[in-house]
Amino acid sequence: MINDRVLPDGEYYSELRMPMISLITNVPKRVLEVGCASGQTLAYLRDRGAEYTVGIERSAEVAALAQARSLNQVVVGDIETLDLDFEHASFDLLIVGHVLEHLADPWKALRRLRPLLKCQGQLVGALPNVRHHSVVFPLLLSGKWEYQSSGVMDWTHLRFFSRRTAVDLLEGAGFEVNRIVPDFGYKSRMANSLTCNVFQEFLAYAYNFSALKTTAD
Repeated sequence: MINDRVLPDGEYYSELRMPMISLITNVPKRVLEVGCASGQTLAYLRDRGAEYTVGIERSAEVAALAQARSLNQVVVGDIETLDLDFEHASFDLLIVGHVLEHLADPWKALRRLRPLLKCQGQLVGALPNVRHHSVVFPLLLSGKWEYQSSGVMDWTHLRFFSRRTAVDLLEGAGFEVNRIVPDFGYKSRMANSLTCNVFQEFLAYAYNFSALKTTAD
């Protein structure tokens, strides 16, 4: 398991999301990351043994930062319309960290990506939790559903998931979920510990997940 401790620098496009990365069970050889941002995750995995690293990034400006990290390939484009010109079953790890909520049809996107993964290959990613108290309480108490510049209600989010519907999304695309782990801020982590996980689904701002492709296409 890859679980080295790394302190993120706070920049959205260069943050290394260790809670998600720690779910990777083996050192991958061939990795495809959708929404690779500046390539920080792929470079991290390359430095730890990955032999071939490919990123897909919608922003050409941000993709240029990834290309500067000497990854094997960086493709600029929208995953929902991009021609996925990769060999069938050519990757053993697929990463979709905080990407699926930005898509119009994440269900279709995952079904398109699945054939690129080897049988028994791993999918890791993360999704914001729409049951977070910052969303639920304003909605219940005052009828507010307000988009923001960042967070669960980021204005660029097109789809919203709870823990249960995140599992439904993955299973519906043909993956077998083996781990789904809540992600907390510092205060929420303490609150969750003090309440013995009773309110976990209202305190977690996101879920990190791991799933496997257990059957061939």
